[in-house]
Amino acid sequence: MAETTTKQNHLLTPVLIAAALVFLFASVLVKLGRDWWSDENYSHGLLVPFVIAFIIWSERDRLQRAITGPSVILGGGLAAAAIMLLLAGTVGAELFTQRIAFVAALIATVVYFCGRRILVLLAAPAALLLLSIPIPQIIFNQIAIPLQMWASQMAVWGIRLFEVPTLRKGNIIDILPRGATQTISLEVVEACSGIRSLMTLVTLALILGYFTRTDTDGKLRFGLFSGRDVVRTIILMAAAVPIAVLTNAARVSATGILTFYYGKSASEGTWHDASGWLVYIVALALLIALNFVVTRLFGDAKETGGMIDPPAVITNRSRPLPLLVVFVVGGLLVNWFAYRSEFAPPRQALSELSQTLGDWRQKGDEIKFEPEVENLLKTTDYTMREYTLADGRIANIYVGYYASQRTGATYHSPQNCLPGAGWVLSEPQKVEVKMADGRSFTANRYTLRNGIYHQVMLYWYEGRGRTESSEYFDKLNTVVDSVTRRRSDGAMVRVMTDVGHEEEASLKAVADLAAKLAEQLPPFVPE
Repeated sequence: MAETTTKQNHLLTPVLIAAALVFLFASVLVKLGRDWWSDENYSHGLLVPFVIAFIIWSERDRLQRAITGPSVILGGGLAAAAIMLLLAGTVGAELFTQRIAFVAALIATVVYFCGRRILVLLAAPAALLLLSIPIPQIIFNQIAIPLQMWASQMAVWGIRLFEVPTLRKGNIIDILPRGATQTISLEVVEACSGIRSLMTLVTLALILGYFTRTDTDGKLRFGLFSGRDVVRTIILMAAAVPIAVLTNAARVSATGILTFYYGKSASEGTWHDASGWLVYIVALALLIALNFVVTRLFGDAKETGGMIDPPAVITNRSRPLPLLVVFVVGGLLVNWFAYRSEFAPPRQALSELSQTLGDWRQKGDEIKFEPEVENLLKTTDYTMREYTLADGRIANIYVGYYASQRTGATYHSPQNCLPGAGWVLSEPQKVEVKMADGRSFTANRYTLRNGIYHQVMLYWYEGRGRTESSEYFDKLNTVVDSVTRRRSDGAMVRVMTDVGHEEEASLKAVADLAAKLAEQLPPFVPE
C-alpha cells in the first residue's frame, strides 16, 4: 500500500508542476506556438520540442546518474527570478523576455528537484530551446538589415558576371529585362537575405553536431559533448552564417539573371517558392559536407580528461509544494498585471494636427500607406504629410502613435524600415533640438541616400511626458510606466528633408521643423 502511494506521488508531482507551469505561461506558450506556425524565420521551432524529447529520452540513463538531489534554495530563487522576468516582459510587452522567463522556469524546476550538476548535461537541449525563441525585433532587424545588404551586393556581383546590366539601390536591385523598356525592381527582403535559413541552419548545426558525436562513451567536457565535439559543433554553427548568406545571394543572382531573360514571372510564383526550398537543401548539404571534413580533420582520438559522469547519489527528496506555491502565486500576480486595464488619456486625432508649423505650411493632403504596410505598422493612429517653406524647401513628417504596446504592437525604427525601401543610412549623430519655450530634447540624425536622392532625417520617441532618442531606453521607460502609471502609449516621430546644395541650411531646416512639430504634439501624444 505504501509502495502504491509512493508511485502515485511520483506521478502526481510532475503533473502538478506541469499544470502550474502551463497556468503561469499559458499566454506565452500560445503566442510562441503561433509564431512557430506563422513566422518562417522560426518554423523550425515546431520540431525542436520533439528533438529535445528524443535527446532526453535517449540519454535518460546518463541523466538519471547525474541527479544528486534537490537544490531547494537555488531552484526556488531561480523560479522567483523567472517570475520577475515574466512580469517585466508582460508589463513591457516584450515577448522575448517572457519566453526567456519560461526557459528560466524550466531550469529552476530541474535544479529544484535534481540539483545543479544535471544542468551541464542538459546544455544542448537548453541551447536548442533558446535557438527556437524569436529574438527581439530590435536585435533581429540589426541582423537582418546587414544580411540584406550583403546578399544584395553579392547578388549584383553574380548578376554582372553574366553581363546583365543592373543597378543596386540599398537592398533593391533594378534590372531592365531584355527587349523591355521598363525596369523591374527586385527587393532583397528578409526571406532572401539569408536570415530565415540562418536561424534554421544554426539550429540544424547544433543538432548535426550532437547526432554525429565521435566520443559518446568517453569523458565529457560540456553537456553531452566531448571537448573535441564542442569545438566541431561551434565551427558548424559559425559556418552557418556565411553559408546562409552565400546560398541566398546565389538565389537572388539566379533570379536576377532569369528576370533579364524571362521578365517578372521569374521573380515570383512557382520559381520563387521552389528556389527557396532549393536554397535550404543546398545550404544543409554544405553544412553536412563541412561536418564531414571537420570530423576527418579532428580524427577519432578519444578524450583523456574532463567531467566524468557523477554517481547516482541522492541525498534527500524535495517537496513540490513550495515550488507549486511560487508558480501559482506568480501566475496570479502576472495575470493580474496582464489583464489590468490601462489608463487611456484623452487625446486628439493626428489628422487634426495643424497645417501650419511655424513658417512651415502643409503641402497637399495626408499621405497614406498601403493596407499591407498599415497592417505591419499596427499603429493606433498616424499621420504622414509634407510641409513647405516660402523658399520652396519641402520636408516630410511622420508620427506613428500607439495607444498600448502591451499586445506587442510597437514602433518600427527608421533604421530598419528605410533600408527596405532602398535608402542607405550613414553619419549617425545625436543632436539637441531646441524649442521656442527654452526646452530641448535629443534626437537621432542620419544622412540618407537612395540613388540621386540625398536627405537628412531626425527621429525620436515621445510619449507619457518623456522624449528619448534611444529605442532601448524608451522600452525600459515603457516597462516602468506600465507598472507605475498603467500606461504604455507613445509615438515615433520622424522628420526628413532634401540636403540639396546647402547642407548647413538643410540641417537647420530639419531641426526647425522638428522643434515646431514637438511643440504641437502634446494634445496628440499625451504627456
